Amino acid sequence: MSPSLKLSMWRPNPHTCNTIDMIMNWSVDQVIADCQKMYHGANDPYVTGYVNWPCKQDLYRVKFAVDEMLKNTSSFAGESEWLEQLEKQKVWSALSAKKI
Repeated sequence: MSPSLKLSMWRPNPHTCNTIDMIMNWSVDQVIADCQKMYHGANDPYVTGYVNWPCKQDLYRVKFAVDEMLKNTSSFAGESEWLEQLEKQKVWSALSAKKI
């Protein structure tokens, strides 16, 4: 994830924000790192599909769980703009990666 996106993601500080009672005690970077381990396990050319397939299954389980949670979550102010910004960056990354 680009540093500019990290800066644009507002996250309340549980130690200073009196309106937030929930402590955000997870690390998005760690969740992504764990998914990257699953991805690499699913694509490891030195093992058989017998080992690769369960790694891909775990990625699917995470995807389906996140999709279900997002489906059942409210929309928030600025959300569509933030998602649009992510999509633009994704497109620019794909275009800049293409060698013409």
